[in-house]
Amino acid sequence: MKGIIFNLLEDYIASNHGEEAYERLLARCNLKTGEPLLMVAPGTYPDEDFHEIVRQAAAAGHLPVDDFYRDFGRFAIPRMADRYPDFFAPFHHPKDFLKFTGMVHLVEVKKLYKDAQVPDFTCRDTGPDTLLLRYTSERMLCRLVEGLIEGVAEYYNVPIRCRQTRCQRRGDMTCEFSIHFAEGSGRESADGQRSR
Repeated sequence: MKGIIFNLLEDYIASNHGEEAYERLLARCNLKTGEPLLMVAPGTYPDEDFHEIVRQAAAAGHLPVDDFYRDFGRFAIPRMADRYPDFFAPFHHPKDFLKFTGMVHLVEVKKLYKDAQVPDFTCRDTGPDTLLLRYTSERMLCRLVEGLIEGVAEYYNVPIRCRQTRCQRRGDMTCEFSIHFAEGSGRESADGQRSR
């Protein structure tokens, strides 16, 4: 995994448990990397290290790991918007952003990191206020993706209902999320401006 996800994880743990919590947590982790995972660079780090930190952090917070991933996903979106505003600024509704995400993720991440193992995101527009999002990855982080979807909706201030209908962890070929956006939310107003 890339360094940015570790940076976001450190921010999440520090914001919930204090600045020193991440260092204390790392001391309890059995990590593969030889480098200290404090202020990590934009390099590549073992997936196992990320999962180990998440397991330890979830246990310390008395949370199921899936709940931790989901909450972390929601937390990550506004921080990503601060770091990469150009990805978020063109959109005024989460549906538009999510439809564009797959292409942005595949193209931009591959451009920045040639060796990145990029998950596959595809969307099917199923109606004015609905969207079907498919996520396929060897990492099978569908709870994190669910949190990211919810975080995008919160960022654009649009209520949603999100239901996972397929899951790789249950043996399906892909994870599938059926998303329903609050009717008419974030759509163009009478003066032609889109609300946010």
